[in-house]
Amino acid sequence: MRTPLSIEAALAGADAISQVRTSAAGVHWLASIADQNGRVTICRHDGLETVELTPEANVRSRVMEYGGGAYDVADDLVTYCDDVTRRVVLLENGSHRPLTAAQERFRWGDLHLVPERRLLLAVREDHAASPEARTEIVALHLDGDNSDGGRVLLTGADFYAGPRVHDDQVAWFEWQHPHMSWDSSAVMVCSLDDPSDARRVAGGTDVSAQHPMWSVDGALAWASDETGFWNWYLRDEVGTTSWNVDHDCDIPTWVLNTAPAAMVGSDLLATIEIVNGTGVLALWRPGTGEVTHPLPGTAFIESIAAQGDDILVIATWPTRPATLVRITPSGEVTAIVDSDSINGALAPTSRWTDGPAGPVQSWFHTHPDSDTPPLLVMTHGGPTSAHDSAYDQQIHFWVSRGFAVLDVNYSGSTGFGRAYRDRLKGQWGILDVADVVAAVRDITDAGLADPERVAITGGSAGGYTTLQALVTTDVFAAGISSYGIGDLRALVADTHKAESRYPDSLIGPWPEARQTYLDRSPVTQLENLTTPMLILQGLEDKVVPPNQASDLADAVRAAGKPVALITFDGEGHGFRGMAARREALESKLSFLQQVFGMEHSADVPKLAIENLQS
Repeated sequence: MRTPLSIEAALAGADAISQVRTSAAGVHWLASIADQNGRVTICRHDGLETVELTPEANVRSRVMEYGGGAYDVADDLVTYCDDVTRRVVLLENGSHRPLTAAQERFRWGDLHLVPERRLLLAVREDHAASPEARTEIVALHLDGDNSDGGRVLLTGADFYAGPRVHDDQVAWFEWQHPHMSWDSSAVMVCSLDDPSDARRVAGGTDVSAQHPMWSVDGALAWASDETGFWNWYLRDEVGTTSWNVDHDCDIPTWVLNTAPAAMVGSDLLATIEIVNGTGVLALWRPGTGEVTHPLPGTAFIESIAAQGDDILVIATWPTRPATLVRITPSGEVTAIVDSDSINGALAPTSRWTDGPAGPVQSWFHTHPDSDTPPLLVMTHGGPTSAHDSAYDQQIHFWVSRGFAVLDVNYSGSTGFGRAYRDRLKGQWGILDVADVVAAVRDITDAGLADPERVAITGGSAGGYTTLQALVTTDVFAAGISSYGIGDLRALVADTHKAESRYPDSLIGPWPEARQTYLDRSPVTQLENLTTPMLILQGLEDKVVPPNQASDLADAVRAAGKPVALITFDGEGHGFRGMAARREALESKLSFLQQVFGMEHSADVPKLAIENLQS
């Protein structure tokens, strides 16, 4: 028996946890406080109690726009980026002291403490540089005012990430335009005292090497996809050992957080292993080659840290929120941050479909009481991203309201190896759409959903795939676009440094491939848009101009099909305010219930839909 999840419950964000770190002072993590508009703070558990260390701060980095690496701990030190003051702050002996001045020129992230030298290494962006921000690795002195923004250690590459120090050696990884880090990146090492001796350890052209880590005795580990999958390598004084498996054991560098991996002592590497779209904890012993999996049932592994011989893991689960657990060498698992299963939450099933370029993985969510329900197809953003089976309140909402949900990891998604994500090169707007169509037909042909009531929805890059599917196929009976990209030229004109060359590989170099950008833009194919549509658009959106939403609505009106256009004052590329989020969710539910002839939910206002015949 389904119990409908209320709008309030669907929107009430749970406090999220991420990025576990350890030091002599205890176990640390980031907590996002839902009822404080997602403010992020540092929590510490010292074995007896949990305390909040940064009650006045919002711990967030803005490097590469997506941020990451916003704090670090070592010995009794804690350092963090405070988004309230835009400073880097040191917490020492109970006192918070800024290490940088309040200003707008510099941004810092990927923080790494080197306490024995009283230094903090960071990736820094200099936004006074032209024509784009300059990225460098700098050293901030823990006992200085760092009025220069930090002493520059490494410069010249377009992007830097992951500085990590052992003795007098610093390792990092870097990449250059026009590549993204998952296309071509290199792990490098140099002397901290003489950075001019930098040498490449791994990676380079058409190989993604990333996330270097040092063991306690100075062995260097890193992930590389030279085999076609992100596998781990360990180099010591004897040579290089590798764990080669046909699964990705690392994740792409969207943000500058530490990898979901950690060295434990001198002969154990704890990491994620992504199998069939699911992330499991894997323990690899380079000395023997033994691999074990001591934490079954997870959906994904968010982060890992070591404390002595113990392993700390933040894991997500299919039917409950994330947890933080400690795993001892004997295999005993104890929770530091625990969670209960959500009433009515059901684990999705992983399905594989034959797509035009190869197998395509999807997550299918449905309720056992459902009999050929309407199907809501979700297209993730990125597009080189992925969705896993972790509990998602929004998906639970739709299933509880009588829908089946299909979450498609179309070609280009990460977690399935290099060949899978390389499929989308030059094919964005074509292959992603074809994969989604194939996945839908797999579900409807199996009788698991009603082929006459299939809707597609997505936001941003996922909104682009949604719009392309609506103007190039006849599979969908309804569409919902949330700030969807209708004009690909906007990606060239209005984007940030980290993604400024991203379309080069997905579509083609600009301006040489101008015609391709035009041909694959939904705004140039609006005459084909004949599907009922709900269009949600922020009026302050700098990526997708609001006039694109108006043009979409006009095209549906011209076709005589049902349409509703809702715009939000003060909202940009993504809806953050609770009022906007509530109206968006209520409108989506009302729209689909009316278009699909379902009983209208009494707790949701009835959306006014043009051209809808009762």
